[in-house]
Amino acid sequence: MRNKFFISLLIGLLNFLAVAQLSFAQERKVNIYPNPATDFLIVQVDGNAADIKIELNSMIGNKVTIKPEEVGDGKYKIPTKNLATGYYFLIVEEKKRRFKKAFKFLKH
Repeated sequence: MRNKFFISLLIGLLNFLAVAQLSFAQERKVNIYPNPATDFLIVQVDGNAADIKIELNSMIGNKVTIKPEEVGDGKYKIPTKNLATGYYFLIVEEKKRRFKKAFKFLKH
């Protein structure tokens, strides 16, 4: 009985470590600047940035329509000139790698 408990505990720990390692491998380095933004916001994603989805939400959760312009390898320019002053959430997602990260920025 005790041996079964320790074996299942060990298997559970090994599964957790495997998932944690997979999860760590899926991380990407993403930078946004300038913050606060006035006319535009730059999103820089490291590595191969294929299939990146960028969305913008207001502080209260309303989706804001944006058209990110790819200006370089993994670099996107998002116009913010017509946005109302305030805080926004920018969400960068890549489904293939199961990566999703949110950033808060201020529109001046």
